Amino acid sequence: MSDQSTQTQESKPDGQRFYHAQTGYQLILSLSQDEMECRAHLEVKADGSTPGVEELTGYLAANGITTGIDDEAVHLLLSEARPGTSTNGLLAAGIQPQRGEDGTLAFSFAPADQPPAESSADDDPEKRQIDFRAVQQFINVDPDQEIGRILPPTNGIPGRTVRGKPVPAEAGKALVLKLGQNVRSGGEHNDILIAEIHGRVKLEGETVHVVEEYVVDGDVDFSIGNIRFNGFVEVRGDVLDGFQVSASKGLKITGNVGACRLISHGNIEFCGMDGQGKGSILCGGTITAHFIHDSAVECWGNMLVDVELRNCSVHCRGSLITGLLAGGDCVTLAGLEAKKLGAPSAVKTVIHSGVDYHDLDRMHILLEQLEALQQQIAKTKDLQEQSSLTEKKQQLARVILDVRSHRPAGSNPKINIKDRVHEGVTIYLGDAVEEFVAELSGPISLIENSREGGLRRLSLSSLEIPAGELEKAWLEKDELERQERLRQEAAEREAAETEAAKAPDEAEQEGPAAEPPAQD
Repeated sequence: MSDQSTQTQESKPDGQRFYHAQTGYQLILSLSQDEMECRAHLEVKADGSTPGVEELTGYLAANGITTGIDDEAVHLLLSEARPGTSTNGLLAAGIQPQRGEDGTLAFSFAPADQPPAESSADDDPEKRQIDFRAVQQFINVDPDQEIGRILPPTNGIPGRTVRGKPVPAEAGKALVLKLGQNVRSGGEHNDILIAEIHGRVKLEGETVHVVEEYVVDGDVDFSIGNIRFNGFVEVRGDVLDGFQVSASKGLKITGNVGACRLISHGNIEFCGMDGQGKGSILCGGTITAHFIHDSAVECWGNMLVDVELRNCSVHCRGSLITGLLAGGDCVTLAGLEAKKLGAPSAVKTVIHSGVDYHDLDRMHILLEQLEALQQQIAKTKDLQEQSSLTEKKQQLARVILDVRSHRPAGSNPKINIKDRVHEGVTIYLGDAVEEFVAELSGPISLIENSREGGLRRLSLSSLEIPAGELEKAWLEKDELERQERLRQEAAEREAAETEAAKAPDEAEQEGPAAEPPAQD
């Protein structure tokens, strides 16, 4: 710096000012009150010259300004200075303190609010597809599963003034969480949240719950996405085509269901379903609906479809009660009751009652294996191989006989018809089968005729009365009637024999007959 320079200092409410006067210019350095900024005002005289970079930075250092100096701002200030003009610039800025992070709840697994998932059949990016139905917005948990951990707040990072003085940082705020229903704390500092039941995590203000119910107040569409929930789901609207709803503890849908997939270990209730050949239901409890069309249904409990089942594949391990069953195939274990079976158009309808559909599926596989063995036996000419195949055939036949005679608990080979059976319906009850080629009017109960084969037609009775009891009662009644007929026939024969024995005795008691007079 020049020997002709003078320096003065001035304190003001908004900070401090440092004056540096030279022969050719005047420099004023303004320091903010919090010492976080230093601004410069450089005024060059008409016949004066500008200071150099080292000279300017020397003024800054002389006034204790050593932190946050902006070299580019220094060069810019000097480059803009001209004789007879003045210029201003921010030469130094302090380092602002960084506030500490607030305490947070860190989930122990990724929440389900991620972007739509990509599905790819190969490595070609152009062929990858995005599933826009994968938008579930909640987290499923199981009992004793760790939900997450409460992370403490951090202290933050201190700042520094342009004079190098430290600036303290504000610490983050601790997260205040309350334990709601079905949530407990754990860990050394009680900072771990643990679920107590199957359900979903729900945050209500400062309270964390695990709830067993998920309510959709409208339709299941692209805004909701597929639902997979460890609890009970209620949909207060429709389920549109292509979506899947899975609820472990039960499912209730106020509206209708399209070509969708419904899954629950509990009961499933909805208005109607038009599966369009793509819809399916897997239910571990009871199904209650008004109608089901063109869908595949697997139910481990009872089914109540009060209007109709059309063109469906139904596998039911309970009883099925419906208004109309027409088209497709139906397998029930505990019996079937319908107002009408089939349709006036004689649509093909196949019904099995009293059999577990697992046994029926296994029977189909075994019969295919038996047919394949028979073809092998017919083709082979090697006697040893033919003998081995014949032995396998005999073993397979015994397995088929065991499966065919298997009657699991709850089996009730019985069908109740309240109105009529149309042409085109085929009914299997136990070992009996009948294809209806003409209409049969009800009300009537059909069971297996164990004596003559085929189906036995009885007056209508409740499904709660098993077919076995009805057949046993019928056989006992028939046997009593037969015994009664035999007794009547024996009594009639005895009476006839008694009458025949009385006739000679009566003739003797009347004496010898009069001899005719002699003739000449």
